[in-house]
Amino acid sequence: GMGGVGKTTLAKVFYNSICNEYEGACFISNVRKASNQDKGRIFLQQKTLSDALGVQKIKLDSVEKGIHTIKANLSAKKVLIFLDDVDKIEQLKELAGGCDWFGLGSRIIVTTRDNHLLVSHQIRRIYEMEMMNDRESLELFCQNAFKMSTPARNYEDLSNRAIRYGKGFPFGLQGPRP
Repeated sequence: GMGGVGKTTLAKVFYNSICNEYEGACFISNVRKASNQDKGRIFLQQKTLSDALGVQKIKLDSVEKGIHTIKANLSAKKVLIFLDDVDKIEQLKELAGGCDWFGLGSRIIVTTRDNHLLVSHQIRRIYEMEMMNDRESLELFCQNAFKMSTPARNYEDLSNRAIRYGKGFPFGLQGPRP
């Protein structure tokens, strides 16, 4: 889905609700940004391994070594891996190359703005995030503004103007984050 529709927010909620069902789990945020940093691709592999194995620090010398180490250490484990904001097929190949990299029952979930990446990597189940409709937007806005699902008395018009301004983007309707 397009940027700002809530892919990462939904992914985090989903991750937190199911991560305890797995032997190891990791949520890798901002794959796009991190992979563009110096040694970022190696960092992402190290973080994936460290989090999924529950160990403090894993040292890798190269992306190729990372691929081998992920396969060798996670192929017999039921793991949950979230890769957030993937924008290149190489990122998928280096972090979640194939089903044989992970144990039976593992789940790899990817958020991206580019549906083609998922198809290219032969990901079977694809869910396209859509913009919120007016009813959903109003409810989200009211939950944040009034701590209830409908506008406070005498705030109906102002609430409807706010959701039109937000145009279905959750961040525009939630207000400032702490």
